[in-house]
Amino acid sequence: MKKWQILLKYEEEKEKALELFDAARYFDGYLKIKRSYFNGLLNSIKTSKNYFSGRAIEKVISPEEEDWILNPWILMMIKDKEKQKRFWFLIRREEDLSGLLIAIGPKEFADYNYNNSEAKREIMRIFNYAVAYVTKFNVILLLPNYLS
Repeated sequence: MKKWQILLKYEEEKEKALELFDAARYFDGYLKIKRSYFNGLLNSIKTSKNYFSGRAIEKVISPEEEDWILNPWILMMIKDKEKQKRFWFLIRREEDLSGLLIAIGPKEFADYNYNNSEAKREIMRIFNYAVAYVTKFNVILLLPNYLS
């Protein structure tokens, strides 16, 4: 599996590395996320105490070892509070304000989807539930540190 490395740095803390897995294998390309989804997500952030956004992405390293930090990234980290499951999504925003799902994690979630014929449907369900059921999830949206 192709791996993306995400280096996070929160203010004065040490860097933390996350490993996500290239999403193209699950969708025969990268899944496009509509602009309207991000509008709904923004409303959820404004209205829910379980949703947080901030800057922490220090570097994004592609599977080919190239630094891609100068792209408009969002790292969406979701935790299902009932089932205690975690889902990570690395999304690159496009000029039309839509997005492309580039990588998923953690490894357990990526492995599960690798062997699942319904991976696309299940990932889309998680995206939609994260906006529709704000009390069921804790969601953190992280942006690159270079943004002001």
